[in-house]
Amino acid sequence: NKAQSSTLLLGRMFHESFARLFGADERLHWRSVIADANPDENEWQRLLQEHLYKRIVGPRLGREQVHLADTTEQVVAFWQAAKAMNCWLVNLLWTARKKAGAGKEPIVKLLVSPEEPLSLKIYEKGWADSVFITGIADLVLRVPGSPHWCIVELKLGRACPEADLAQVCLYHQLLASHKEHASGALALVSFRPQKEERLFEAAEIRNVQKRLNNLIGRLAGVVPGEREHKRRKTRKLQAAPLAKENQGKYLEQANQLICIFKEYGKEIFPDGDPIPGSAFIRYPIRLGKGVRLNAAQAMAQEVQHRLHLEASPYVHLAEGSMVIDVQRPDRKTVLFSEVQNQLPEPNPGIGCSQVLLGVDLDNKLRFADLSEPVNVHILVAGTTGSGKSEWLRSVLAGLILTNTPDTLRMVLIDPKRNAFNELKKSRFLLGPDAIVYPDEQSTAAVLARIADEMDRRYRLLQDAEVDTRDQFVRKAGKEMPRIICVCDEYFDLVSRDKKEREELEAQIFRLGAKARAAGIHLIIATQQPNRRTIKGVLDANIPARVGLRMSKAIESNMLLSQKGAENLLGSGDLLFKDIGDPIRLQSPYLPSKDRKEIFGA
Repeated sequence: NKAQSSTLLLGRMFHESFARLFGADERLHWRSVIADANPDENEWQRLLQEHLYKRIVGPRLGREQVHLADTTEQVVAFWQAAKAMNCWLVNLLWTARKKAGAGKEPIVKLLVSPEEPLSLKIYEKGWADSVFITGIADLVLRVPGSPHWCIVELKLGRACPEADLAQVCLYHQLLASHKEHASGALALVSFRPQKEERLFEAAEIRNVQKRLNNLIGRLAGVVPGEREHKRRKTRKLQAAPLAKENQGKYLEQANQLICIFKEYGKEIFPDGDPIPGSAFIRYPIRLGKGVRLNAAQAMAQEVQHRLHLEASPYVHLAEGSMVIDVQRPDRKTVLFSEVQNQLPEPNPGIGCSQVLLGVDLDNKLRFADLSEPVNVHILVAGTTGSGKSEWLRSVLAGLILTNTPDTLRMVLIDPKRNAFNELKKSRFLLGPDAIVYPDEQSTAAVLARIADEMDRRYRLLQDAEVDTRDQFVRKAGKEMPRIICVCDEYFDLVSRDKKEREELEAQIFRLGAKARAAGIHLIIATQQPNRRTIKGVLDANIPARVGLRMSKAIESNMLLSQKGAENLLGSGDLLFKDIGDPIRLQSPYLPSKDRKEIFGA
């Protein structure tokens, strides 16, 4: 539900805010605020809190306001926790400063790293095999004046105390496995939203770690008598085994990757078999000691050169695992007809709100549910040749096949006049003029009529004493088809006239704020995901994003809040993001013959 989604998002924002205070971006680093400030702890508190809100927390809250609407209580608790974290952090820095002397710079060395990647191989007597564990500690801290180390695990809100303790004990064991860190302490710091802190010395947690090892062994299936656990998958994305004729080729490429990284002093290790996708091969890896994610990502162009690839490999996290996606020389086309049987079964009364996103590495369709707040509207961006129009057509085909004209109607805005011609006679159009050519009809006026329909529906919901369109259909037994408005080439629309742009944005804001419950949704596509197009009304009101290939990293960052889409391979290779890290998918191809058959329904 929405409260749970918001809590997860706020928890992620809490950790990211902390990490950015100690990250590579000097504009966000704490030093940019208090390094030259007057030596007064209260002044440090004030300056850092102001910096935290203006430069880190405030802008993120603004970008996520669609996700966080109607969750005021959670947002207030989040900010109280952020302020408590700020006070704790300043006190930590101030104490280190006093112990080392004002003329030195102990604070720079105090916090070794936020989000420190750690790894450990565990083996106990009697186990069938060893178990390799990786994790990322929230904070690794050097205690001033002492060789001891401390792992700090930050927690926002309430959780299971036993699970929290097990997690930080595991991180402590990961760090203590290195000789230079052998005598570390462990701290559990929670903000609920007030700070709660507990420190454990190394000797206190040995018994816990012994029991934890036994649990890890049982879950991994290496303890005799419990081998059935070994059959559990270690990652969600796992494709069918490689064909024998390709196994050697891709294993050889995996070894080449390892050698290239090693030549540059960045050791990596294989973390599973190569996973074949239609457009790329995914190589799961784990980073060697001291190798950071951004350092591995910086190797992409060198790998491209050494392996003679047409495109740079994409080095990133996928569902918590480190992977390198390398372009396939023999790219496979995923036909819509091959995955059509995976579409949801139509519901005669309610219809289907699932939007087809693409195919994952298991060759399974992934969907976004428009009835969920995080997916209520979708923003799509990609350069020429990225497959943006093909993605839109596969979305419409999926919706048509899982609905009837009684459960779904469409409005299609087509500035180029060539995206939706095969739908001109479709029974799913909202009306005879539902394919909109902006040089003939005002797009803002069309959206205004849709917004008026939204207001009419809200009056019907009020009279029926229900909250959503689905509830109304079930209770009243009356038809209320879901309305999907698809707009292609949005940049062209907002580049014409300032007044027209303002009118258009006003209607998008109106629909974006409250259209979900009325069963009305926007899918807006653009070739230009720049600041002028994205920032403002789209960024604030359209939560879900589909990024196809883009020409620049800054465009990917504008749409997805991170780089990566510039490394995609075009022709439907995409990243989807709502909450959390983007997932990489392949849009199925819908040939002209199949389009005519489906769109003519």
